[in-house]
Amino acid sequence: MKIEDKIEFKVENPNSRITFETTGGGSWEVWDRFISLDKEKMYHIGNICGTCEFFFIKQSKNLEINFNQEHLVESLNDGTITLTKESIRELSKIIPNGNYLVLKTLIKPEFVSKDSDNNYFKKEQRETWRDDFDEESLKPEASECSNYYREPIEDFGKMDYDHKEAFFNFFVPLYNTSELNESRIEFYKSKLSKGEKPIIVSVGVLDVKTSEEHPMINGKEVSPEFGTHWCLANYVIDGHHKIKAASELNQKIGLLTFVSRDESWKLIDDMVSKLTGE
Repeated sequence: MKIEDKIEFKVENPNSRITFETTGGGSWEVWDRFISLDKEKMYHIGNICGTCEFFFIKQSKNLEINFNQEHLVESLNDGTITLTKESIRELSKIIPNGNYLVLKTLIKPEFVSKDSDNNYFKKEQRETWRDDFDEESLKPEASECSNYYREPIEDFGKMDYDHKEAFFNFFVPLYNTSELNESRIEFYKSKLSKGEKPIIVSVGVLDVKTSEEHPMINGKEVSPEFGTHWCLANYVIDGHHKIKAASELNQKIGLLTFVSRDESWKLIDDMVSKLTGE
């Protein structure tokens, strides 16, 4: 992910259909986190545990999302939008209330299916955490709607621990990828082929997870190469056809992501510094 610009922004929209929700667990008042539409849970986006495995699990597989397109400016399609308070205020009408670092970026998304070799939950996560999910239904790879997009792993090197740390960038669709309109995908393929960079809009949540129980191989615990995973999950609100087109062409595309300061680990600025080298 290449960060081109950034701006701080506070969303104050009492009519936002999308919200963050939480539930408690055990003695914890807040444990599990969700993204909801009209108070119906769309995604379970993990918990507050710093040593548990990262995950996102779709909750409502047939949820229909129809946003008022007047809230999405035409400059998203041609990639010319600039980060100003005015442009972000217009886009924020479909964003949950809260404090955000809004990033304008370039990404190169890879499509991931349940059985593909680039599935994080079957590859990098299993190389780092012992497989100890208590409930089968909580396994991300067991989710009925498990298609998503990602970028290759980025080595953050050694930071706070003896082991290396890694950055993972995920793009999670709120529409089922199998239900997309093929003619619309072709429309964006044409734009990309001409060198244009349409822009996707998402809400981002950063989780930083450190493994304490490593995989067992032949009865022995094996230390992973990357013991801490910085996982930025970008939940795609607008641009499902755009990101599919980019993945099929293996081309870069724009992403404008509202990274939540309220719902993320308090390490967003560290993430930005590592990605920009600043």
